[in-house]
Amino acid sequence: MSIKQQVPECMLKYQSEFIMKFGQIFQKDYQSWLDIQNEQRLYLVTGAWWFYLGAFAAGFIPGKHETNYLNNLQFHFWIGIVLFIVMIFIQISIANSEYQDQVKKKLFPKLLKVFSNSIKYSKTSGMIKKGTFIESELFKKNVCAVHCCDTQDAFGGEYNNVEFKICETNVDWNNGKIGKQREEKTLFDGLAMHFLLEKNINSIVHIYSKSIFNKAPKGFEKVEIEYEKFNKKYDVYVKKSKGISSQIEARYLLNVAFLERLLGIQTGFRVSKMKCSVFGNEMLILLDTRKDLFEMNHLFKSVKDPNQYKHLFNEFASVFSFIDVLNLSSKTGL
Repeated sequence: MSIKQQVPECMLKYQSEFIMKFGQIFQKDYQSWLDIQNEQRLYLVTGAWWFYLGAFAAGFIPGKHETNYLNNLQFHFWIGIVLFIVMIFIQISIANSEYQDQVKKKLFPKLLKVFSNSIKYSKTSGMIKKGTFIESELFKKNVCAVHCCDTQDAFGGEYNNVEFKICETNVDWNNGKIGKQREEKTLFDGLAMHFLLEKNINSIVHIYSKSIFNKAPKGFEKVEIEYEKFNKKYDVYVKKSKGISSQIEARYLLNVAFLERLLGIQTGFRVSKMKCSVFGNEMLILLDTRKDLFEMNHLFKSVKDPNQYKHLFNEFASVFSFIDVLNLSSKTGL
């Protein structure tokens, strides 16, 4: 399996390794994936026909104030055709999601085990606790609930002596009231990554994707990083302290290797907005995205085409390369 894709140089080694491991498992499980794909394709023809028929029939439902129904039959016919076509696309989307979900449940546990036996592809292993989001101080409102449903990707374990959890999740706030007085808001919808470091920092460091709307959170101050490539894309803030130790600690934490791999994560996942918090011996990275991540090939595309997996390769490569630099940093005194 061969593929060329522009990624940061620090990720190339991990991308190549991941492609090799993927290819080995692909050779063994290719027929299984193809069977699942054919099964879902067949469902669209033989199993979903009554959805199409129902959508077409819905086009003939008379309007509430329609007085001359028979004269409007042609109009209703075209409405039925439109609903029929819309339903086909809806069913394709559902079947594609089901296909990808089934393949990932077969592939990811095997693929992740190649890197470490402790890594498990499950909501239990990847779910990040609500308290972690609160302690990160990345949210202006109180975090009230954290959700990760069964259709969202989640995995975690230990790789190169670094414990981590990764999950697609929703973070919500509410005012605690019920009925008409209840207010709710989604604070975050995307991919969350949590890493445990071997060394504690005494302050809290925040990193945000560059924006004209960025300003220092309450109780924080700006940190100037001596790495122009990073400064162009991110703003860094550290929680104020009475001395100057927090500024020194932040600069010591954000060494060039760390910053390069952090840039690699945003590149690998193709997201425009990222924020990160380092507190105590923990790190939380939030990638704000509404698109699906860790995706396989589409239901109607060839399983053998490696170009369909390039985003998958880059996403995993960025994660493992970042974990490696955390492991190195812990040994050199992060």
